[in-house]
Amino acid sequence: MRGMDAVKWALQAIYPRRCPVCHDIVMPAGHLICPSCKGKMRLAKEPRCKKCSKPLEKEETEYCADCAGRSHAFEEAAGIFLYDKIMRESLMKCKYGGRREYLDYYGQAMARYGGKYLKRWRPQAFAPVPLHKARQRRRGFNQSAVLARELAGSLNVPVYEHMLEKPRKTRPQKELEARQRRTNLKGAFIIGRDFQPFERVVLVDDVYTTGSTADEAARCLKEAGVGTVYVMTLCIGNGF
Repeated sequence: MRGMDAVKWALQAIYPRRCPVCHDIVMPAGHLICPSCKGKMRLAKEPRCKKCSKPLEKEETEYCADCAGRSHAFEEAAGIFLYDKIMRESLMKCKYGGRREYLDYYGQAMARYGGKYLKRWRPQAFAPVPLHKARQRRRGFNQSAVLARELAGSLNVPVYEHMLEKPRKTRPQKELEARQRRTNLKGAFIIGRDFQPFERVVLVDDVYTTGSTADEAARCLKEAGVGTVYVMTLCIGNGF
């Protein structure tokens, strides 16, 4: 057994991996998710909004109600899993319950199921949506940055973790209505020390609901010189 393999084996023995769906120890060992739980995370499927990719009720509908009623600062967004009860609980345990290991599976799933979008977008860089420093210290990590690194590794595209910064504290978006969300984030992001004016950048985040976070981050990047901004998220809400 090689050195790194021995270290991984030892860590797994001491801290066995938990499943992001049932939250029990993954069986059999060596997997990122229990095989029996893999199909319980629901992929977002067609028909989907042509702008934000929210699932739609009717095939003939091109845009969800939100995208039909207002413009967005980004060109196109893609969410991988439906933001249902399973994913809400999974993300809560990941971000607030110390289950950072779930991000290994999340990131691989985004690379696998979001591949058709990434191939079309041809990103030059991934930029995670930043957290305020105080929140990141409490949590110990930025889930968007971890997901971005997983995506970047699958495509050999660089991650610029500090392309954006969030110097101002804001209220959690989940506590607010759609209009409040847009006001809450106004001016929340600034250009960071890693910024470069690429032509094509993919913003990475964990959840897309109203698009307020994506819009404000994309607007900041474009005002600084980025040409085209796309958005990829782990979860997305319904468009109906």
